[in-house]
Amino acid sequence: MAKARKADAPTTRIEKKEATRQQLIAATVEVIAADGFADMTLAKVSQRANVSRGLVNFHFTSKERLLVETLRHLTEEYRASWSRAIAGPRTARDKLLALIRADFSPRVCNRKKIAVWYAFWGEAKSRPTYLEVCAKADGAFAQTVEELCVEIAREGGYAVDAALAARGLRCITDGLWLELLMAPQQFRRDIAIRTCLQYLAALFPNDFLGSEYDHLTQAVLERETPA
Repeated sequence: MAKARKADAPTTRIEKKEATRQQLIAATVEVIAADGFADMTLAKVSQRANVSRGLVNFHFTSKERLLVETLRHLTEEYRASWSRAIAGPRTARDKLLALIRADFSPRVCNRKKIAVWYAFWGEAKSRPTYLEVCAKADGAFAQTVEELCVEIAREGGYAVDAALAARGLRCITDGLWLELLMAPQQFRRDIAIRTCLQYLAALFPNDFLGSEYDHLTQAVLERETPA
């Protein structure tokens, strides 16, 4: 009697091809995180993925092609994470809270992936394709944060430069990502989120201060665990 296949096991040729591509991209992330950008090779990727070098060449015609597709995968994963998070809440405040939670989700905010992000950012200046992909992803996130800050400021009647407020929040989250990479023993997701909320409370006190702020903070932190 034939064994029942796993529900998520790829069956068609297209599914199998995509599954292999994702396996190789995941292996590329592992190699870059472990060995750095300069020491990443197709041989190391094939070894990490436990496939032949020829299979890597079949799916990605060159090392550069594999690197570009890995970067695109990371940016799409990140965009999908925060886009899903803000799809449910109705108010700008709740959307911004959901976005902050998503930004520190272990799925996208972990030392391995952050190391790879910084590796690509370090190469972006001299590689136009990397710069274009990174700029597009950063631009979409920045625009969303700014639009939410604009809406909160308008509805609350705050005399706040929403563009600067959004820029400040992004600088804080970027710095906290860097802290996770450089000083993981000091980093805690709950404290990172609380830091962002305290910043927002200083700008939008009627929405984030007092008992309401305490309630929001607790609601957010209950969904998080330390890194």
